[in-house]
Amino acid sequence: MPIRPIHLLLAAAACLALTQAAAQGERPNLNQEPSPEQLLQQPVGGTHIPQREKPQELHNPYEGNSDAVAEGEKLFHHMNCIGCHAPQGGGGIGPPLSDKVWIYGGHPAQIYLSIMQGRPNGMPSFARALTSDQIWKLVTYVQTLSQSPKDTVGKPPQTMQSGKP
Repeated sequence: MPIRPIHLLLAAAACLALTQAAAQGERPNLNQEPSPEQLLQQPVGGTHIPQREKPQELHNPYEGNSDAVAEGEKLFHHMNCIGCHAPQGGGGIGPPLSDKVWIYGGHPAQIYLSIMQGRPNGMPSFARALTSDQIWKLVTYVQTLSQSPKDTVGKPPQTMQSGKP
């Protein structure tokens, strides 16, 4: 069946209607679930494409929350993160989380992205297994693994770019 101009017109009208409906829909609470646009603006690791303006810094809504740390620790064990990163984040198959040098960055949004999207050579994506809320709680726990008692709260590990993920 040949594509006729009327078919193209109908397809364009359908796309326009869907775009307008999506634009009018309710947006999620940005404190809990970052938008895809916000996440795509976050630098990953030590190198990234230069940006015209500094992206909005995303903060962990559970930072410093001891209940979230406890729930994040449960998730760390339940999702078998210990299988690759060891029980206290010391590393093994996966890179250590208890040191001060992280390949993909130690800022909350970068950790969130690593958990949500996964990383090459072994880190699976947990986007379909965990909710945004659970990922933030896991981020809260993972951030505590690289802090010694004298560290300041919220200071992310150093980002190191290497040829090996």
